[in-house]
Amino acid sequence: MTNISMNTSNAAKVLASPLQINGSQIKNRIILGPMAVLRPTEDGRPSEQTIAFLKRRAQGGVGLVIVGGSVCSERAWNESPFSPNLRFDKDAFVDDLKRVSDAVHECGAAVFAQLFPSFGRMGVPRNGQWILAASPKPVNLGAGGLPNHLYIPGGRITPVPHEASIQEIKDIEASVVAGARRAKASGFDGVEIGAHMCYFYSSFLSPLANQRTDEYGGSVANRARALRDVVAAVRAEVGPDYPVGVRMSVNDHMPDGQGPEGYAEVAAHIAEVGLDFISLSEGNYESMRDNVPSTSGNMLNHGGPQAFRKALGSGVLLFLSSTPDPRQAAAAIWDGDVDASMLARQMLADPDYAVKVIEGREAEIVWCDHANSCLRRLILNAPVACHKNPEMGREDPKAKRSSPVQNLGVWVAGNNVLMGVADKLVRATQKK
Repeated sequence: MTNISMNTSNAAKVLASPLQINGSQIKNRIILGPMAVLRPTEDGRPSEQTIAFLKRRAQGGVGLVIVGGSVCSERAWNESPFSPNLRFDKDAFVDDLKRVSDAVHECGAAVFAQLFPSFGRMGVPRNGQWILAASPKPVNLGAGGLPNHLYIPGGRITPVPHEASIQEIKDIEASVVAGARRAKASGFDGVEIGAHMCYFYSSFLSPLANQRTDEYGGSVANRARALRDVVAAVRAEVGPDYPVGVRMSVNDHMPDGQGPEGYAEVAAHIAEVGLDFISLSEGNYESMRDNVPSTSGNMLNHGGPQAFRKALGSGVLLFLSSTPDPRQAAAAIWDGDVDASMLARQMLADPDYAVKVIEGREAEIVWCDHANSCLRRLILNAPVACHKNPEMGREDPKAKRSSPVQNLGVWVAGNNVLMGVADKLVRATQKK
């Protein structure tokens, strides 16, 4: 492309340009990424707060809303480390889910559903059901470093998962296909299969987590097989024109882990069966400092999108994450490295980010300060809020607030002095 000066005006033009994702026309290239902040009802239906939160971001000008904090299997519902989740695993919830898609459409945005069948290595064993992954390898949470303002005394290692049998892999695949059918019936414009972080499908993609010796382990083609098969099955279910994508990591950021080129090679195998887009995710729970960065554009600096573009060409759209600087994101789109900018925490701080960027009002943006109080709230299963945006979490006036005890826990979890004392106490106890 011809070089241009990526000033505020040109960045606005690039990000305001429409994007075609298979059969869906997206009005601009700013996407609300999926987050577990929707506060559905206790039985997993969208609440008034769920709808109010999503509507507010759609009203703020995003072209696409990807709905997360959701599950498409009873397994995922049972083993989730946070609750409740939005459910795509029951036909009885289709009418409720249609309220979500209708609300977003009324505000002029498209809406995709994230299909999430298992929390894999991050799951919690419950109700006599153990967690599953490609291999029996736990997660050393934050082994590669934690994000700013997050402290875990004594660290944390998750339970050792069972190695998923071939039948269990196929059962999980079937739940994703059924979830895709329900999403389409509920009026969602597309689906995204979760295969990122340390969740079930991601455990197959890198040799760091996949130590299998059967047809699902070893070679690149074998490590891609589980995700490739479920993409093919979903494509067969929803038809050729319906957008189907995956969310996957681009870099382990761990010793002996897989880098961008390795992940891109895996993605190339999956793309062959009808993949429309990939939502790029940096790092995982073992490298949380890279997964939840405090500066804009780390993924670009580490070369992830560039490696995926080289391996996939222009036939698969790429969504860039964690790049709230609009000029930086627009330059990556203009250069052809990615096709859209997908944001999460920044959209909590300022639901009008998109319209401000597109109208050239960058000076008015309320910027996320990466204090990560939202993340601490999620980990503590407290209603998620944002200290930069008092409206966040209260879009519906009747939405439940966090308790004083929960607020104290969130504050303590972000205080390095207090958590340092707790860490010493934990380690002293472990030595006894």
